[in-house]
Amino acid sequence: MGLLDGLLRTFGRRRRAGAKAVAQAVELFEEGRVDEAEAICTHRLERDPRDAQALNLLGLAADRRGDHRRAAELLEAAVAAAPEVGLFRYNLGNAQVAVGRADDALASYSRAVALEPDRFAAWFNLGQLHAERGRPAQAVAAFRQALRIRPANSEARLALAAALVDSVQADATGPAACAEALALVETCWEQTPDPLRARFVLAMALAGCERWTEAAANLEAVVAARPDAVEPRNQLANCYNRVGRLRDAVHEYRETFRLAPGFHHALTSVLGTLNAVADATPEEIFEAHRAWATAVAEPLYPVAPRFANARDSARRLRVGYVSPDLRRHPVGTMFAPVLERHDAARFETFCYYNYPRGDGMTDRMRRAAHHWRDIAGQDDDVVVDAIRADAIDILVDLVGHTRHTRLPVFARKPAPVQASWLGYFNTTGLATMDWFVTDPVSSPHGQERYFVERLLRLPATRFCYEPPEFLPAVSTLPARSRGHVTFGCLNSLAKVNDRVLALWGRILAAVPGGRLVLQASALNDPCVRENLRARAQACGIASERLDLKRFVPVEEAATSYHDIDVALDPFPFCGGMTSLDALWMGVPVVTLPQVMIAGRQTASMLANLGLVELIAADETGYVAAAVGLAHDLDRLAALRAELRERFRRSPLADYDRFARDLERAFATMWQAWLA
Repeated sequence: MGLLDGLLRTFGRRRRAGAKAVAQAVELFEEGRVDEAEAICTHRLERDPRDAQALNLLGLAADRRGDHRRAAELLEAAVAAAPEVGLFRYNLGNAQVAVGRADDALASYSRAVALEPDRFAAWFNLGQLHAERGRPAQAVAAFRQALRIRPANSEARLALAAALVDSVQADATGPAACAEALALVETCWEQTPDPLRARFVLAMALAGCERWTEAAANLEAVVAARPDAVEPRNQLANCYNRVGRLRDAVHEYRETFRLAPGFHHALTSVLGTLNAVADATPEEIFEAHRAWATAVAEPLYPVAPRFANARDSARRLRVGYVSPDLRRHPVGTMFAPVLERHDAARFETFCYYNYPRGDGMTDRMRRAAHHWRDIAGQDDDVVVDAIRADAIDILVDLVGHTRHTRLPVFARKPAPVQASWLGYFNTTGLATMDWFVTDPVSSPHGQERYFVERLLRLPATRFCYEPPEFLPAVSTLPARSRGHVTFGCLNSLAKVNDRVLALWGRILAAVPGGRLVLQASALNDPCVRENLRARAQACGIASERLDLKRFVPVEEAATSYHDIDVALDPFPFCGGMTSLDALWMGVPVVTLPQVMIAGRQTASMLANLGLVELIAADETGYVAAAVGLAHDLDRLAALRAELRERFRRSPLADYDRFARDLERAFATMWQAWLA
C-alpha cells in the first residue's frame, strides 16, 4: 500500500467516524437533548471546521435557543462548506427571516427549491415570504409548487387561495383566480389550522366571484368572532356597498376607522357612500367631509405656506393636474379633449399620474401634456416636493374622495392656487383647496354653504363629453317594433333605492305593457337579483315586467340602449357617464334634480341640450315626464333621431369653447391670488 493510498484510507475512516458522530448528534437533537448534540458537533468542528452537517446542526440549535443571529452565521458557514445541499439553504432562509433579512431569505429559499424541487417546506416558506412582501403573483407560483408535492395539505390550500385573492386585489389577474381560490377553501375552510382566517379568504373569494351577499354573510361571522379585526370589517363595508346596504356600509367604514385611525381610506369611503344614501341630507354630507378634513388633513396643513411663484398677471401659467384616471375612465375620457386644446402660449401643463398602469388613452394624454410625472406609489412628501420643484401655479385635483385619492398632497399646499374639478361632485373639506369648478345648473345659488371651497361656475357646463369610438350608431325606436315602451337604467344598483323603485312602479302602472330594464354589476349576484325582484314587487313592479341584466364590459354596455326607449335617472345620486351615453345613443333621460351636484349632473346635461322639460320639479313631475314620453311615440322617435346631432351642437361637445372657459376660470383664480 502506497503512502497516498494510506492517507486517503485514513481520511475516509475519519470522515465516516465524523458522520457517525453527527448522526448521533442529530438523534439527540430530535430527542430534545440539545446540549449533548451541541457538544458532539462542537467537538467535531475542532477536528474539521468545515463539517457542513455539524455547522448545520449547531445553527439549528442556536435557532431553537432564540439566538437567530448566531444561527444565521453558522448556517451561512454550512452553506459555504456544502453549497449544493438544498436543506442547508432552506435552514439558512428560516434563520434569515428570523433576523429580518427578507431579501437574503428569498435568495436562500429560491436556491433551496432549485436544488431540491420536492422540498415542500421550502416552497411553502418561499410563498409566504412573497405574500408578506406584497408579491401575490410570485406567492401563487410558489404555493402551487407546494401543493404539487402535498395536494391535500390544508395550510398550502389556504395559502394559495389567499394569494390568489390578493392577486386579484393587486389587479394581477382576473375572476378566474377567485374561482380557483373558492374551489380550494369552500368545502374545507373549517378543517384548516386557522378557520377564521380561512373564512375571511372564503369571503374574499366569494366577493371576487361577485357573490357579494354570501361574502357579506361570511364576513359578518368573522367580524362577530373578532370585532377588532380591521380588514374584515372594511371588506364587509365594501360588500354592503355593492349590494346597496349603504347605511350599513357607512357604519362599518366608520367602525373600521375607529379601530384603525391611521386607515384613512375607510373614512374616505364614508364620503363616497354618503352621496348615494337616500336619506342623507346635504348638511350631514357636508359635516362628514369636514370631519374627514379634521381627522386626516388638518395635521398636514402648513402653518404659513410661502411660494416663490412670480406674481405676474400676464405670464404663462403652469397648471398641474393630479389624477389616477388619466386612462380609459370617465374622467380621462372627458379630460383628454380639454388637455389637448389648452392654449400652449398661455398655459404650460403638467400631469401627475397616480396609477401604476396605462392604456391607449393614457398615451394620448401623455402626448398632449407638456410634462408628465408618474407618481403612483410615491410618498405624499415626494409628490409635494416634485410639484414645488415644477413651480406649479394652479394645482387641479381630478379625483376627490374616490379611489387612489391624493388629497393629502393638496392638504400640504404645494401650489399657491388649488382647485377641485371633474372627478368629484362635492366639497373636498380641505381648508387648503381654494376653488371648486362647477356650473350654474349643477350648483345653483345657495350651494356655497355646503362647500369649504369658493365655487367658480363655468358659463354652461362643468365638463364636456367625447363619445368613445366604440359606441354604435343610434337604432330605430324599439317601441315601434315591439309594441311596448321599455324604460331602463344602467346605473350602479347602489343608486336604486326604494324611493326610486316606488316612482318607477308608478310610471309602469300608468304605461300598460311597459317594461323596465336594469343592468348593473351587482346583478351578477343571484341573491341580489332575488332581493331586487322582491323589493320591486313591493313597489308595484311585477316580476314579469322587470328585466335584470348582468354586467357587460363598457364596450358592449351601450348597445343595451338599442333596447331602451326612455332612460330613468336614479336619485339622490344620479347618472354621470351613463346619462351622457344614453343621450348620445338617442335615449332621453328623465331626471329629478336634488340639492347637491351628485343629484344634478343629468339636469345640467339636459339644460345644455335644451331638454328642460325632462327635468322634473318633484316626484309627480318625474312620473308625468316619463309617462308623457311613453304615450307619444312620434316625439320619442323624433328625439331619438335628432339627439346625437343636437348633442354635437351643444356646449357638451364644444371642446374648444370649454377649454377657453376653463382657462378663463384659471385666470380668475390666479388674479384672486395676486389680489
